[in-house]
Amino acid sequence: MSTASIEGVSIKKVSDTHFSVEGVLMMHTVMSILNEVASNFNSQKEISIDFAAVKNSDSAAVALIVSWLAKAKTRNIKLHLLNLPQQILDIATASDLLEILPIESS
Repeated sequence: MSTASIEGVSIKKVSDTHFSVEGVLMMHTVMSILNEVASNFNSQKEISIDFAAVKNSDSAAVALIVSWLAKAKTRNIKLHLLNLPQQILDIATASDLLEILPIESS
């Protein structure tokens, strides 16, 4: 398992197809991790991203997820979003994005 930790947020690579995001997903942290998951989009057909350990988030977290979705779509990769925090769900709902997010129960 590998971990990338930057500015209060980290991504753990649990396996080749499963990642865990931990910490704070806000405007000052998301750019630092934008490519951490996307760099694994080349060889996988499906990737799960678990958000259970996210402590705080803002609209930048939704922008990050939408960016990952766009990159995955161009490579025909199916993303599975697990345990999205209520803050992200609320922002996605207010932005009419909830329906496009591949949210799954873990």
